[in-house]
Amino acid sequence: MMNRREERIKIKGKALLGATVSFPETSEQKVPAVLIIAGSGAGDRDGNMPNLQLNLYKMIADGLADAGFISLRYDKRGVGESEGDLNKAGLWDLVDDADSALQFLRNHTNVDQDQVYVLGHSEGTMLATALNERASLAGLILIAGAADTVEEATKYQRELAYEELNNESGIKGWLIKKLKITDKAEKKTQKVFAKMSKSNKDEIRVQLFAKLPAKWFREHFEFDLYGSMGKITCPVLAINGTKDLQTKVENVYKVPELVNGPSEIHEVEGMNHILRYQKGDVSIQKVKSAYQAQASEPLHPDLMQIITNWLESNWVGR
Repeated sequence: MMNRREERIKIKGKALLGATVSFPETSEQKVPAVLIIAGSGAGDRDGNMPNLQLNLYKMIADGLADAGFISLRYDKRGVGESEGDLNKAGLWDLVDDADSALQFLRNHTNVDQDQVYVLGHSEGTMLATALNERASLAGLILIAGAADTVEEATKYQRELAYEELNNESGIKGWLIKKLKITDKAEKKTQKVFAKMSKSNKDEIRVQLFAKLPAKWFREHFEFDLYGSMGKITCPVLAINGTKDLQTKVENVYKVPELVNGPSEIHEVEGMNHILRYQKGDVSIQKVKSAYQAQASEPLHPDLMQIITNWLESNWVGR
């Protein structure tokens, strides 16, 4: 393991972002760099949320530093040291933030401007894809979400939950079927989606207390992800895990058909959505507690090897 150092910085863009640049202690010359774009939710730069301390982006940054790469990760809007209100931020607000972070990283003294990559996780794969339309990138790394829209992912998650409920046995199973619980739940969900689609507000209230990010949903549902992927000409690395309950593992195989540049895809055995190795199966209704139980575990042992091997193979001039 190489020595590492970190630099906490602020990025001035449409929102002031708190961020961390990680790089090897020995990086005296200009070296390649990776911008890390987080998944959905109120996560900080390290990949931590209230009651869920995962540190997955911190561990990715450490792994990249060990391999000789600089990286930048940042707090989401309204989280940690970043300004703004995440619940009122849409897809394009988040792309703006990623763009600001990318420009900061590209202009860093130690960074080779022609060797800047973007790594997106979960929702970050969509933001990275959209960002590619604005910037010339050395490559894209799409983890746990490539070729999967928010609409498709949320539908998949609901289908898994409904299937589990409909498979319940005994009196509980009888009641679920008798009362048509899953049908009613889906109708309620579609009603909420329709309300957000028709709204022109950043957020809407549902059932008096709950506030939903209407602008975020609208812009994601309107985003042509497949069309945007067709504009990718740089090298792409796409990785999905076989134990991921939040995105379909088979979507990774769409990537070579959609992009117009070289691509490499991996289906990682046993890797779940928080990039850990998961033994056995987990109910989607209990997935949060399963994640909490794995919080102190390292990343899946194959993940960083795949990422760093790919980066090194694309490192021009090494």
